[in-house]
Amino acid sequence: MKKKIIIGNYILIFCLLFLMFYQFIFHFSTLSVAKILTTASILPIIMIPYLIDKIFHYQMKEGLQFTYYLFVLVALGLGSILGFYHHISWFDLLAHFLTGIFSSLIACIFLQKYRLFQNDKKSFIILFIILFSLSISTGWEFFEFFSDKIFNGDTQYVKSTGVDDTMEDMLIALLGSILFSGYCYIKMKKDQHFLKKFEKLI
Repeated sequence: MKKKIIIGNYILIFCLLFLMFYQFIFHFSTLSVAKILTTASILPIIMIPYLIDKIFHYQMKEGLQFTYYLFVLVALGLGSILGFYHHISWFDLLAHFLTGIFSSLIACIFLQKYRLFQNDKKSFIILFIILFSLSISTGWEFFEFFSDKIFNGDTQYVKSTGVDDTMEDMLIALLGSILFSGYCYIKMKKDQHFLKKFEKLI
């Protein structure tokens, strides 16, 4: 199983790199500055697990890396670079829902690193996961807002929806986090060894 996951990671990385080079080789002349920067961001984003290991001395498990690269392929590769956000009405909500779940996993990593992933801290764990996920989604909306101001874009669809798109994105990410933390809470109540089992995955 571990070997299959590692192969899956390499396949996802290859897909992301292929997408980046394909865009630059065949569509560079038609790309906006914002799209060029978005496409170029694939390379540093791929390196994030390696940088986390070097800076924070935390090595992501193979399964978590697979989840990360799959999320990047969906949200960045399909959504932003290939334009699924514009062509599929529900794709943006799907990406933000997955953001809520993935940021919840990141919150769990922080809890594990600082030894706060314990059964007697159930309420704190749930609250931290939700607030951490909410802060990530808020930070992303800030990023979109400032990038729109700098590049005169409209990634938040302010011209057509006002604040509706931003609020929907944050709410759907919050929903993903609540469902994830709710699942963890139920499992913690039923199985006192759940956190130890979960730690082996992250």
